[in-house]
Amino acid sequence: MLIPLSTDRPARRRPFINESLIVINLLVYLAGVAGAWFDLWPAHAIAQHGHFNLEDFKVWQLITYQFIHDPYGLGHIIFNLLFLWVFGNAVEQRLGHAGYLGFYLIGGAVAALAHAAIDQAPVIGASGSISAVTGAFLALYPRSHIRVLFFFFVIGIYQIPAAWFILFFFVIDLLNETAGLLGRGGGEVAYAAHLAGSVYGFLVGFALLGLGILPREESDVFFLFKQMRRRQAFRALNRQSRAAAWENPKADTAEELAKRKPAKALTGNQRAHAEQRAEIAKLLADHDTEKAAAKYRTLLALDSRAVMPEVRQLDLANQFFAEEDFRHAKQAYELFLEKYPSSRSADHVRLILALIYTRRARNEARARELLAGLPARLQSENDRTLAAELAAELESQSH
Repeated sequence: MLIPLSTDRPARRRPFINESLIVINLLVYLAGVAGAWFDLWPAHAIAQHGHFNLEDFKVWQLITYQFIHDPYGLGHIIFNLLFLWVFGNAVEQRLGHAGYLGFYLIGGAVAALAHAAIDQAPVIGASGSISAVTGAFLALYPRSHIRVLFFFFVIGIYQIPAAWFILFFFVIDLLNETAGLLGRGGGEVAYAAHLAGSVYGFLVGFALLGLGILPREESDVFFLFKQMRRRQAFRALNRQSRAAAWENPKADTAEELAKRKPAKALTGNQRAHAEQRAEIAKLLADHDTEKAAAKYRTLLALDSRAVMPEVRQLDLANQFFAEEDFRHAKQAYELFLEKYPSSRSADHVRLILALIYTRRARNEARARELLAGLPARLQSENDRTLAAELAAELESQSH
């Protein structure tokens, strides 16, 4: 079993709407428990008045059903509120308080209508609304990680990509709903509501970013697509030749390095250095950039000044950046600029470094130095926009 504990997206301001939603859900649940356990009112009185039932349709029930849980289902509300706390806080940060409240309630209504289109049974619970929140989280923070408690024979706390976690539960819901439609499962869980909520949340988040209503950040799905396109472009360029168009096709390949005979015997460090370079060159030639980057980390541990040929160095730095290993990305990009300051990619590298120093490494002086005069030299409108955003962020940080 996987239980979410937290994400790597700390709240910059108090998410009082999300906190209020959690409190309201909990109070309504406790009211139901009081009725069921202490006979203050019929056990399911609250559910009967507030559930969503298409056969006895009342518009306000599209909202009230979202806050009602079975008083005998403690696990259901605990998991719902835990998911809401883990994912909802970060989503509220991006949507704002009012926007998040409207998004949450509409998501629950969409989930209820989707359930009613497939199953006429009454429905209660916040699961559809919370699925909308996780769907939006996937659009806004696809590169985030989440701490989970895992227990299945072994127990431990692990950090995994949030996208894997969300998609895992989406697939589980999809399989269960499919089994239910085929008459092989279903039960009392409204899987269709979960699925509809997730799709709604992701599409809303995607649309808000795509239309520019929400400003794009390096953590959202559009940045992920941009990184994927960059990596595809780099791979396509490398495939044009053994080592890219402007390099010697045989330079630094494992075969060529093996043929070279040193003028004198190599020391242990020199031999290790040469072997690492040869292996990195071979992995890049085979388009295995991920393993090549791992080997380059080892090489940098041996020699912090080790630089590969131009295109290979850029590929390695970009791989570090894609993996969010900003410490090694910064080092690799700086070595690139030092070795190849006149490269046609140098200005783009300066922009990426400025981004790292502004938002990750927090070196305002170096970021300002990199951005000085840079926007006028950038060819892409998107790059010029990013440079302007970084300059504005640095200006705001200085006040």
